[in-house]
Amino acid sequence: MHTNVGSYPFHIASYMCDFQGRAPLPLLGSLILHAASRHAHERGFGYDHISRDKIAWVLSRLAIEWTDYPGRDEALTIETWVGEVARFYTQRCFRFVNAEGRAIGHARSVWAALDMCSRRPVNISEWRPDLAAYACGEIECPVARPARIPAAEAGDVSREYTVGYSDIDINGHLNSVKYIEHTLDVFDLAVFRENVIRRFEITYLAEGHFGEALALRRQPVSENEYIVETLRGEESLCRSRISWERVR
Repeated sequence: MHTNVGSYPFHIASYMCDFQGRAPLPLLGSLILHAASRHAHERGFGYDHISRDKIAWVLSRLAIEWTDYPGRDEALTIETWVGEVARFYTQRCFRFVNAEGRAIGHARSVWAALDMCSRRPVNISEWRPDLAAYACGEIECPVARPARIPAAEAGDVSREYTVGYSDIDINGHLNSVKYIEHTLDVFDLAVFRENVIRRFEITYLAEGHFGEALALRRQPVSENEYIVETLRGEESLCRSRISWERVR
């Protein structure tokens, strides 16, 4: 394995699973972030290192594709590497491997380095020019780079909620995985019984904060695809595109 690729084993316990005994997408999103954090920390650009400069990595876009979801008591290994380092963003890729060594999914993400004082993006090439040495652009990731997701302007408001304590992360804003949880909650259980998500794509546009009232607007694009938008008033905080495959 390439020295700049990290490999991290996980075990899917029963309490982690959804009502069908599978690892739910928000859990997998959390494991993705865990693997990314460990990989960055081990190479000197994790939270503990960059917070000294009052800078934080902020997830901007994420696209995940699955062929199989891990189930109860199954092993899952997440491999991750930096795919590209550009002026104002980095790309990070992931491969999900089951106990038999077979790849069951991949993901591609885009991250920005955020100045925690000004809340503005940092020029990565000036701040940490050494990060370019960690890029492994030669390693294939079959997931296309996350694209622009249009607003769900024709959709109906499917859910409303107020940002609470459990929604807030270490950077003081609405946690990126919580966005995924609230997005999926606009769908009935019957949808999950009869379908599986094959591709999930999300773009983060603005920060949500404690106590804010948010609304989720859902718009069908086709029979198997939806756009879900999280709004603060008329301001879009994030947009998701969800592609389902019918299994029953």
